[in-house]
Formats: sequence, C-alpha cells, structure tokens
Amino acid sequence: MDIKKESMKKLLIYLIPVLAFCLLNITSCKDEAEELPRLFRPSFIASSCFAEGNSITLAWRTSGEATSYTVELSRDQTFQSEPAATQTVNNGKCTFAGLRYETGYYARVRANNESLDIISNWTEYSSLITTLTRIIPKVLYALDEHQITENSAVIEWRVSDQNPVDGVSIWQQENGTDEKHFDLSGSEIASGKYVISGLAPRTSYYVALTNSKAPEGAEKYNRQKFTTAGMPSGAVLVTDGVDLLSKIKEGMDDDSQSSLIFQLKNGVDYYLSADGLPESSTGDIKLTKSIAFLANPGDRPTLYIRKGGFIIKPEVNNIPEINYFIVENVNVKEPIVSGGSGGSKTRLLNIGKHDAGTDITIDRFEIRNSDIVLPSTVLMMSDASEGMTTINHIRIDNCLVTGINDTKYVTKQFGFIHAINKGSNVWNDVSVTNSTFYEFYISPGVFGVLTADVPISANAKVSISNCTFYNWATSKSSYTAIGNFSKLSVALPLSVNACVFGYSAGKALVPGQVNLTGKNNYCTTDFEQAADTGLTLIDLGMSDSSFFRNAKDGDFTIINTGSTVYTQEYGDPRWITVSEY
Repeated sequence: MDIKKESMKKLLIYLIPVLAFCLLNITSCKDEAEELPRLFRPSFIASSCFAEGNSITLAWRTSGEATSYTVELSRDQTFQSEPAATQTVNNGKCTFAGLRYETGYYARVRANNESLDIISNWTEYSSLITTLTRIIPKVLYALDEHQITENSAVIEWRVSDQNPVDGVSIWQQENGTDEKHFDLSGSEIASGKYVISGLAPRTSYYVALTNSKAPEGAEKYNRQKFTTAGMPSGAVLVTDGVDLLSKIKEGMDDDSQSSLIFQLKNGVDYYLSADGLPESSTGDIKLTKSIAFLANPGDRPTLYIRKGGFIIKPEVNNIPEINYFIVENVNVKEPIVSGGSGGSKTRLLNIGKHDAGTDITIDRFEIRNSDIVLPSTVLMMSDASEGMTTINHIRIDNCLVTGINDTKYVTKQFGFIHAINKGSNVWNDVSVTNSTFYEFYISPGVFGVLTADVPISANAKVSISNCTFYNWATSKSSYTAIGNFSKLSVALPLSVNACVFGYSAGKALVPGQVNLTGKNNYCTTDFEQAADTGLTLIDLGMSDSSFFRNAKDGDFTIINTGSTVYTQEYGDPRWITVSEY
C-alpha cells in the first residue's frame, strides 16, 4: 500500500466538508450584503434654501430608503464646534427660527434609517447663509420732556401681545458698555409706563425696552435718547429779554468772569433788545468771552433777535478769549413784525472783518435742540478778513430749521453756515445731525457756496446725517440743499448718510472738489433733480403726500411704516413715530 496516497485521501475527506462550509458562508454573506439597502446622501435644492428675517429655510431631495433627515447649522465651517441649531425631520424641508440677526450659518444634512440603524454621509450646503438685518419694532415713544427731571425720566410704550416687554435697559456710552437693566413688574408691564430714577443731572442717556424671551441679539426694541435737566455751576437765571441783554453786557465787562452761562426759563419769550419789544432792533452784542444759553427740558424758551445779533471782532492787542458759543434747548427766531424782516442784518453769530495779526480760535460752536427761524444764517463769517478765525468743532443737532420768506427784505443768499472765503478756518470738524431743513427759498444750502480761498485742513471732516430736507433752497434751480463745492481748490472730505429729500427744485449738492461718501440716502418722487449730484439717492417710489403726513404744513411724520426709511430709521428721527395701527 502506498502510504503517501492513503494519507492524501484521508486529508481530502476532511478538507472537502470544510471547504464546502466556507464556500456556503461566503455566498451567504455576499447575498446578505447585496440585500442591505444603501442610504444615499441627500442633495440640497439651492433655489429653496434661503434666509428670511432671523429664520433659515432649507430643502433637499429625499430618497425612499431614508426614514428621517438630520440637519445642522453651525457658525463653524468645519462643523467641529457645537452646532448652533439642529433638527431631525421626516420630510425634505425644515425651517430654523429664532436665530441671530445678521449672522452667517453653514448648513449640512444627512439621511437616517432608524430601523436599520444606518446613516448616510453628510452633505454640506455650498455657501454661507446669512440672516437678514433686524427690523426693530417701534414700541417706545419719544420721551415727554415735561416728564424729565434732574434725576428721573418717565418712559412710555405701546403695549401689545405682538411685542411683549419685560425690562428696561439704560446706558450712556454709544457702545452700551455701561448698560444697566431693570426688570419690570406685572403692573408696570400692563401700564406701559416706567419711571427711571437715580439718574445724574445734565447727562445724556439712551434707553430701550427689552424682551428677555426674544432670540439672542434681538432683546431690545427701538431706543430713545434724552438728557436730564440741570444746570452747570455758575448758571445765571434771567427773567426776560431786557434782563438778559443787561446781564450779557455786564458780564462782558466783568474781568472776574471767564465765561457767561444763562439759564432761560421754560416757555418764556426773550426779545433781545433794550426795551424788550418785538419790533425793536437787537443791534450788535459784542462778545469777548464764552457764552451759553441753556434751558431745562420742557417748553422751550425762545430767543428773539432782529437786525443784529452777537458779534466777535478781534482787534490788535484786544483778541477775545472765547472757548465756546452754545445754544441748547432754546429756540432762536426773528419776530414777525409789521416793519418786515431784518434780512441779512439778522444773524445769530457774526465773526466780523478783522486784520492780519488778529487770529482767533474758538473751540466749539454748538446748537442743540432748537427750532430756528431766521432770514439769514446762524454763523456769519466775514468774506474779507485778513485775520484767521478757527473754529475747532461745529455741532448742529436736533434742530428744526426754516427761513423767513419775506421776499421784499430777504434778498441776500447765505448758507445756514456761511464760512466760504479766506479767514474762515471752520471746516475742521463739522457735524449736522437729526435735523430738518425746510421752506427757505433763498438759501444756497446748509453749507453755502465755498470759494477756492476757504481754508481746508488736512484733517478736515464734515458730515451731515439723519436729516430731512423739503423745499429748501428753491429760489433758483441752481441752489442746493447741502452746498455747492465746485469752486474749491482743495478737496473737502464730506459724508452724507441716512438723509431724506422731499420736494426741491435744486439738487442735493454740487460735489465739485469734495471727497464724497454717502449711503442710505432716499428721495421721494417729488425731488426734481435726483440724478447727477454726485450723491446716490434711492427713489422711494412715493410722492411727498404718500410718504409724509403733511409736508406742506411742516409735518414730515412718515406715514408709510413699511418703507425702509421708517424701518431702518433714516432721516430726522423726530418724524419716525410709534405706529398706532
């Protein structure tokens, strides 16, 4: 017997069943693998993926094998961080609500099959999806100045289920770093009224209502700004125009005083003349030191001037030391009398002609919270001075400005600020904000027509923002609302932002030699020369009568509450009110 063959036969007897068993199992595994469902990755439908407000909607193509889909939003493109939001849904669409406004999110989706305990790979959306700018509900009313004291202020709001309120925030700094928060009681919430106490005198604050249940970053409603009552140390209370004029002259002659601060009584008319009569002339009131005219919040007093005003006239060996000229919470007007307007002889502050060697520097010229009705300018700089007048800072804020349209006596054209020639070094830091300019036919613009000789500093900055214009500077179509800069020899940096233009025959401005920047400026269809101004204006597609409550009567309250101007608060903010509808 061949032992070798016999051994091989026995080995085969054992190997054949083993090989058969293995082959059977391999075949079985292959069949089982082929029978398992494959879970394909979903693919986004780009045309159905979008942001609306602070919500993001996503859609994708579904497959029959998936029983659900998991969707994630992340602010991290790598998706390594904790998801900002996640959902699992049964169909091919979902919406994420309550996200942060103006925030970019990355999205991805996968398919799931819970019964088989399998998932697909993730599919990432091709681009960043950004939520929109928040339209802030107008809930908080402008503060009633009669309810503002040195240490407190009353705020009121419109109570509604749509915009719930449960807190108040108040701060001083624009960036809100010093913010304080107050939770409201149930009765305070229901009343729509709250008294803020513990405030500092003569201090500006911002205030906003809050909703603690709102999405992150959207807790605040519209804000309001206010200033508490109170006078600086040394303020002198004056009773009438005669008393005021007398005290000004006495103070200018008193060498022990470096400045004069006058408190005007709320609601009182001050006719600035020797006898205190409306038709009398004011004459030149010579200033040799700083002066301020102030009033507390409430009914504003009015300072009436006619055929004259304040004058600064430097002389050799007699140059005044003036740090500021300030008007706050005081209206400035020319009285309407039978003798007609004083025309160009009436102006608030005049810098007279002065010779070389008599240069003067004034740090601040400010007018805040004032109704101004004059036939001429608030700041008149001589066109012929050899000496230099420098004003470091000019501020015009929250003013309602119109003119005396007496065509017989008001015949000379001046800008609201007239500093157009040599010796007028005032275009250093000029800011005009939150104001309305309307119904003055002869003005060549807020800044007038600057000449080639006007000094322009290397660090100059001039801006006008959140202002409303209507029928301003319309005596000639060549006049402008803001100014004509075509004659400048040195470029002036000028920014015009968030302004609204109603009817006017003239242009917004003639840019000429300005480095002009501007954004969010709008006009009604009644603004005649919206093109070729160098300033981009967005047409509202509405007439004055459809947009303003009653422009012809000086009421520019915005009645189209769905417009961008209303929702984003462009133009003079006094005309953006809480809608009662």
